[in-house]
Order: sequence, then structure tokens, then C-alpha cells
Amino acid sequence: MLEKLFIDKKIIIICGHYGCGKTNIAVNSALSLKQTSEPGAGVALVDLDFVNPFFRSADSMEILHRAGIKCIVPQFANTNIDAPSIPQEIYSIFNDEPYMRTVIDVGGDDAGAVVLGMFADKIKACGYEMVYVLNFYRPLICEVSSAVKLAREIMNKSKLNITSLINNSNIGEITTENDIKASFAYAQSIADELKVPILANTAFTDAENTVRINNYTKKIF
Repeated sequence: MLEKLFIDKKIIIICGHYGCGKTNIAVNSALSLKQTSEPGAGVALVDLDFVNPFFRSADSMEILHRAGIKCIVPQFANTNIDAPSIPQEIYSIFNDEPYMRTVIDVGGDDAGAVVLGMFADKIKACGYEMVYVLNFYRPLICEVSSAVKLAREIMNKSKLNITSLINNSNIGEITTENDIKASFAYAQSIADELKVPILANTAFTDAENTVRINNYTKKIF
């Protein structure tokens, strides 16, 4: 239940290396928050992922709009023009009304983090959770040291602190229970290095999207 992971946070930032699954988590976080919001309370999703134009939250706008979620995306998103452009609408998320909760999908490298840093003071004033998404099976972050190095670069450039992790280690539809178990030590080592908690480990099942492995509850996809 994603909404239970982000209690009392006005702004939820989802960051991580491209291909780690952060956009999937960002979209599902927004949908889950909307489903559990009180009547009249709004949810917005901001797409600040200028780094990876091939799969980003702007691609899910139709689903998000149908759910009543405000989508704030770069100008030219979903066109054949891919020039970074920060939408002015982003300033609306720092107001109290009408969008009380906001999920920000941000690119994981220096460029994406710099964009986030432009709004660091406003984000801090609102209160935030910054979630670093891990995937043990992505080549450039499969080593603990490289994943920690990227996390510190994101914090330095964004001027914000990573506050928690989601272990989204998978190899797509062929992921097995053993594949997920194999990532636990990796995720815990990164959590120890960064001194932050692991919010969740994830897995996909066809029934109820939930599976239990040892004491871990998996629910995100």
C-alpha cells in the first residue's frame, strides 16, 4: 500500500538511475495516493525527468487524468521535440490548495538533480520524502559503491537529502523469488551506507500484486 509509505508528506520525490523503475513507482504512487485521499483533496504528478525521454511519467497522462490526478509535464512532452522546458505550473504544487500531495518523478543523473535543486528551498519548506529507487540488476548501479556514489551525487546537485530507499530489483517478467532475495543484502548495504531506511522491497504477482518473502511485504508494481 504505497500511500502508507508516505504518511504526512506533502511532496514525494522519486529518484534513481534510468531503468531502475522509478517512473513506474512514481505513477503508481500518485494513483495510490489519489485513491486514498479525502474528498476534495488533490494529487499532482510532476514529470521532471529530462534525462530519459523514452519512458517517463508523461507517457501515463491519460491514465492519470482519468484518475483525477493533475499532471505537470515538460513542454513538448509526448511530441517529436524533446527540449527540456520547466512548466510554470510547477509553482502551484507549493500552495496549500487544491493539490495537497505531489509526486515528483526526477531524472537520476546530475542534470535531473540540478533541475530539482532549483526548487530545493520550496520543497524543504513544504516537507518531503525523497526516495532513491534501487535495481540490483541494472549494470551501472549493481555495485553498492556505484549506487551509493550516484545517491550522493543526486543529493549534492539537488540540495536535498535522500530519506529512504525502495528496492525495486527485478529483471522484468522473468524475475523469480530467488532473484528478489538475492538483492536484499545489496539494498541493506546501501541503506547502511546512506543511513536511511528501506521503505519497501517490490515484486510482481498476477494475483493482488502482493507476495510475502520472509518478513518482507512486496507491493509496488
